[in-house]
Amino acid sequence: TPAEKERLEKELEKFKGLQESLQKSYESRMGLIAQQQETDLVREEFDNLEEGAVIYKLVGPLMVKQGVDDSKANVTKRLEYINGELERSNKIIAGMEKDIQEKQQMLIRMQRDVAASGNASS
Repeated sequence: TPAEKERLEKELEKFKGLQESLQKSYESRMGLIAQQQETDLVREEFDNLEEGAVIYKLVGPLMVKQGVDDSKANVTKRLEYINGELERSNKIIAGMEKDIQEKQQMLIRMQRDVAASGNASS
């Protein structure tokens, strides 16, 4: 029936929206992973610092001297934050993937119903 077809079209639009949203979440997670890897490299560099090494931090256009302990603490906090965000992102993505699978199954059933009622009315 036309009403079923219209409902199917609306559900397909919602499904496309979910897919786009999931894609954005994947991109966001990729950015977090890149930040995590970068921050991990910095942490490794700190672990291999020679005694008495000087660390500078870029503050706007200036390079400002920063204590080794402060720098290590900042990197550790940043890594903890990024890991937390990654965990949160993974949970959101898992939920979205589940929603998309359920919506996909529903769309398949709806398409079958529309096709069946189309065949029945012919």
